[in-house]
Amino acid sequence: MPNVHEPNTIQMKMKQYRLSSNLTLFLKIFLPTFWIVFFGTITVGLFLIEPQDNPFLGNNSVRFSVLGGYVFFLLIFIRTVMRLKRVDADQQHIYVSNYFKTYRYLLEDIETIEELDFGVILVLKIILKQEGIFGAKIPFILNKPTFDDFIEHHPECGQYFVTY
Repeated sequence: MPNVHEPNTIQMKMKQYRLSSNLTLFLKIFLPTFWIVFFGTITVGLFLIEPQDNPFLGNNSVRFSVLGGYVFFLLIFIRTVMRLKRVDADQQHIYVSNYFKTYRYLLEDIETIEELDFGVILVLKIILKQEGIFGAKIPFILNKPTFDDFIEHHPECGQYFVTY
């Protein structure tokens, strides 16, 4: 009779480790949503102000400068933080999610890993051998303690993350 306190080895092997940081949810969902709504409202409000009510804010150069800044930062969000994904892994697969849909890829599908170090934030970019649903490059913010735990429990998976 097995000891009740012993972990089930089948469950341990298939345990998923969240390799991406919790910061991803904040950066990908909350920050852009808040920024788009808050500054979008201010931008629209500037265009609704009559020039005689407030000559400075009703000035077209101020309006179009704010609109240009809004569009510029919106494009930066789209090209950077909104591309971040949540990445989980088990012994055989990586699970990539945009928080609405999750797709599974074999670890063998990883071609290389690129590292972008921003000091406090380490972004890894998984490059797949073939393009997947989210493209061939999957960027995510690394959760170092969970990643180390994953490699400790599954050292054979470390070969797929060699460049890191």
